[in-house]
Amino acid sequence: MPKIKTKSATTYYLKRGRKSNLPLIIGCHGGPGGTHHSLKPLLNLATDRQVIIYDQAGSGLSSSIPQKKFNIATFVTQLNEIIDHFSDRPVILYGSSWGGTLILEYFKKYPSKVCGLIFHSSLINESMWQKDAKKLIAKLPRNDQKIINYCEEINATDSKVYKVAMNKYYLKHVCRDKEAYKIKIKRKFNEELYNYMWGPSEFCATGTLKKYDGIPILKKIKIPTLFICGEHDESTPHSNRYFASQVKTSSIAVIKDASHSSLREKPKQSLSKIRAFLTQV
Repeated sequence: MPKIKTKSATTYYLKRGRKSNLPLIIGCHGGPGGTHHSLKPLLNLATDRQVIIYDQAGSGLSSSIPQKKFNIATFVTQLNEIIDHFSDRPVILYGSSWGGTLILEYFKKYPSKVCGLIFHSSLINESMWQKDAKKLIAKLPRNDQKIINYCEEINATDSKVYKVAMNKYYLKHVCRDKEAYKIKIKRKFNEELYNYMWGPSEFCATGTLKKYDGIPILKKIKIPTLFICGEHDESTPHSNRYFASQVKTSSIAVIKDASHSSLREKPKQSLSKIRAFLTQV
């Protein structure tokens, strides 16, 4: 298995394509606690350049890390080590969901090492994410709304009824492909890491990312940037349009009939939007 060993972690990665004069693309998966599997369609972009996807520290096939390292700084350091290992020029960073938070924080620390940013259904502002989630929950059947709200109120988010209601939300706004959703659950997902940094569900932030706000960083971006999301995404088109308005050098794409997992649900449409963006970088 392809791995690189650095100070922060032993990192599992997949690399496709040959070196060229075009910038390397590095993909950062969601979670925290997800794996590279959700990003495999990105490897199809390796027709004229190299593309790398990897498992973040503590997830998938990369080495484990102690809970004290469950923080943004750990993942920024790991990403920087990967970039230094594979490229001596600025790269294009792709971030899905929490991966978008990661690349935003990386840009904040190492702006000169990045020449393009792709935020795919990204967590940019936790408060806006929660407000959007409440609006989407309000569209669920009334009984499911009551279960979600009551279980969160009494801290019973590990109950069976909460998980049943949660899955109904997920199948509308997180992954509308039932088979892909089942596979996702089995992919060495680090639930401890997810719960510690985010919370018990996509719409209930209780971890260290609660109150996260990356909007001030957006205003500092001066390089080509793409915001992309699904029509039915929990990272809503409305919020993504606002984020794009904060970056003068940005564009936005909304994938029709897709949710948070639009790269897997609609790979052709998603990759088409990304390829069009790459011509600008």
